[in-house]
Amino acid sequence: MINLLQYLQTMFVFTLLCAAFVFGAYWLCQRLRARGHGSKLDALAGWHSRMSYKGALHSLEALRAFHGLPLYGSRQQRAARQTG
Repeated sequence: MINLLQYLQTMFVFTLLCAAFVFGAYWLCQRLRARGHGSKLDALAGWHSRMSYKGALHSLEALRAFHGLPLYGSRQQRAARQTG
């Protein structure tokens, strides 16, 4: 029971810290936009979007390469086992 209470307390603190970070980032973004830095923030958001897209493509390419690895032997060995 004590472990559960410690876990719940830790998760509550973590949730509060995450919420504070999100609200702080939102406040900072609004403050920077009010001071005239909106175009820089938009450029940063566009760069982040492109980098995220490229990162997702690289991850998919890595998964495709991993999928092509002969983990259970070569294709010829698998074909020989299936026909034999």
